[in-house]
Amino acid sequence: MVETVETQSDTAVVPATERLGADKPRPAWLTLAMWLAVVVCLHQMFATLFVEMWARWFPAWNTPGLDLYDRMVEGESYYTHGPLVPLVSLVIVGLMIRHVRILVKPMPVTGSLILGVSLLLHLASSLSRITFFSGIAFVGVLCGLVLIFWGGLALRRFWFPIVFLFFMVPLPGFTIADLNFHLKMAAAAIGVELANLFGVICARSGNEVFWGDSDKKLVVANVCNGLRTLISLLAFGALYAYICKLRGAWRVGLFAMSIGVALVANSLRILALLVVADIWDEEAATGWFHDTSGILIFVLAFLMMFGIEKAVFGIRELVGRPAKPADLFTGQLRTSEDEGQVSRLARAVVSRRGVACLVVLALMAGGAMWINRQVYTTYDENMTKNALPATLTVEGVEYDSYDIELSVLEQVILETKDYLCRRYFVKNDSGLAGTRTVDFSIVFSQDNRRGTHPPDLCLEGGGLNIIHKQNLIVSNVPGRGDVPCRELVTSGLDSLYVLYTYKCGHEYTNSFWKQQWVIWFNGLLDRNASGALIRVVIPLRDMDADQARQQAVAFMREGVPHLDRNLDKN
Repeated sequence: MVETVETQSDTAVVPATERLGADKPRPAWLTLAMWLAVVVCLHQMFATLFVEMWARWFPAWNTPGLDLYDRMVEGESYYTHGPLVPLVSLVIVGLMIRHVRILVKPMPVTGSLILGVSLLLHLASSLSRITFFSGIAFVGVLCGLVLIFWGGLALRRFWFPIVFLFFMVPLPGFTIADLNFHLKMAAAAIGVELANLFGVICARSGNEVFWGDSDKKLVVANVCNGLRTLISLLAFGALYAYICKLRGAWRVGLFAMSIGVALVANSLRILALLVVADIWDEEAATGWFHDTSGILIFVLAFLMMFGIEKAVFGIRELVGRPAKPADLFTGQLRTSEDEGQVSRLARAVVSRRGVACLVVLALMAGGAMWINRQVYTTYDENMTKNALPATLTVEGVEYDSYDIELSVLEQVILETKDYLCRRYFVKNDSGLAGTRTVDFSIVFSQDNRRGTHPPDLCLEGGGLNIIHKQNLIVSNVPGRGDVPCRELVTSGLDSLYVLYTYKCGHEYTNSFWKQQWVIWFNGLLDRNASGALIRVVIPLRDMDADQARQQAVAFMREGVPHLDRNLDKN
């Protein structure tokens, strides 16, 4: 005897005994213990990911002297929506288990393949210290476990709440910094164009907006560039497209429209800030109105999404091809024949497949904990202190120097003591240090790449505004030829010119990602796996960026041969 039940095609015929084969008696305590063990293993395996996500959600969480509210709202976070994402996923999963038909028909081979690939990705991510890929691996592990325990139809049901978890995983800091720069430049340009159309005459230089002969100036900073709105609205757009009454390609289109909605909403906000600054002053624009508009922009964006859905139904009605609204879970609801579904789903873990998965997860959790342990580098004081001479002759000018010590907190963040921060100066007529200084810094590591993160992150975290960045080749370096570098110009508390490059083994690159992967690959092949961030910083007090560039290039050209001789000894 057979009965028709729902499978991946929702029409296949499956023997009832096969569908109900998981209904063997099992102690409730054993089922609970197995699920608890799976959760504990997943937590331990991805503990580093969860800790870093929390720190990115709430950058001020560990700042002393702040109350709970300030720790949650202070700092420059683009993922304040992060804690809501897993809660939304859990709610959707709970509703599905309660109301939707989900058969238990495991696919152990396919599930094991996805689980294995995801675990390997997580190990590679742990080794390379790039937690973003651990976020991808976490989603893959959940997909693999669903296939192993419950099967393909369950994955079809649960795909959205699982994939939705991507929106809680912060993008790598370097990617955020790069997006910040391009978006704030674009936001300033669009805002000025719109303001001019509305009769507000202003102009811009980089991300700074000026009003003619007036001394008014408005800086379009990172918090105004729309990235936070874009990331949050992508998450909201995905959720809204999932629960909306449209179906098929219209849902995908509605999700894609959330990008445009975010950009339009933020452009209108920039326009409003410029209008307020024009009518009143920049203090009003950057004060109460700035904070209020930050909230209203989400309300406006949500209304635009609702309006787009209504417009689709209206337009299709006008062209004679009306769309029939479809409620969530249409055609998927449980019937009286699906009694005991919750018990079958829970007991599916108590099997040989479940025990095998638990053993693998436990081993991987132990391995991940060992890889992600706090690693401090092999400190060679002579190597770092002798990386550069105390006296340098650059373009015929002799520079003396003194060393600058990093704070304990900065060393903890870098996870290394292998650094040199040396300030070069020319003595004035009285024998004292002149006002013109050049900071030549090397953060060096023989076995830990954590400290060689892009300078963009530290500069913006310190309140500076990056107004220019580009790649630059330092040519005619003795013994080396060309050295690829990257330059930054900042404004804010202090205007700086920054020229930096990365050393990976015996090579130099201006790409953070290339440096990370080359070091990691060299380590696997037992080659030189050392790395360094090499940075020249010049204050723009009494010179322009072109003059600072010329001086920084000369210092880099003079310093690199010393670094080649001293840092390649390891």
